[in-house]
Amino acid sequence: MSGVWSRSRQRLAHVALATALGVYLYSPLGSVAAFELAVQVLVFPALALSGLLLWKGHRLRRWLGR
Repeated sequence: MSGVWSRSRQRLAHVALATALGVYLYSPLGSVAAFELAVQVLVFPALALSGLLLWKGHRLRRWLGR
């Protein structure tokens, strides 16, 4: 798979995770305990990781030799 498609999929995942975080913050669903736990344990760490990969992923891929 080319780098363009890979980065496009990473960007799409980052936007989807950011949307889930926005729903948590700005809707009444934020008070649902299961949704709150999912955002704290899954969504926010994955959002941070995807942001770091979009920002510095080229250096990581170069360091890994890909």
